Amino acid sequence: MNFGLYLPLLVGLAFCQHISQRKANDVDRLLLSAAATGLACLISLLLGAVLLGSAAPLGGKHYALPMLLLVHTACPLLLSALLHRFAAVQSRWLGLCWYWLLLDTLLLGLPLFWPGQAAGTLAASLLPLWPALLFSLLLAQFATLPQRLERCNLPAALRGQPALLASALLLALALHSLGARLS
Repeated sequence: MNFGLYLPLLVGLAFCQHISQRKANDVDRLLLSAAATGLACLISLLLGAVLLGSAAPLGGKHYALPMLLLVHTACPLLLSALLHRFAAVQSRWLGLCWYWLLLDTLLLGLPLFWPGQAAGTLAASLLPLWPALLFSLLLAQFATLPQRLERCNLPAALRGQPALLASALLLALALHSLGARLS
């Protein structure tokens, strides 16, 4: 898998999700939202892995892409329905929308869809953990970034949205460089 392209995609998704929740303007709420989003994505990915693992054929045959997409689409939708049923107020307050959860889970699950993954190894079982953790860290980074940028002495043209966009681009370039070395 080309992590040089995958990691900047995570930055772009975290930036878009932050912009959609920007009106909250409460750092503590955005940090809680980042943790809840990462946890919900991790639960969804692990649920998909368990469902696929329990239905695994005896020969260790790899699943077709439509089956992987179906399971990893159904899991976030099911989790979102459960959150809406049992914790609707809290999930709305944290910004856990079904469409973000679905998009986050599908993008975070991209390494799982990549052919050539060694099934049954420890690395394969921990594979859903690191993208969800990185995504939570990126969301937390964007939650605290506006507050840190306000303390900087930036020119007036770079304050607000342009500074956030420039920071997201710099972060994407840095992770592209790191991802290119990992690939």
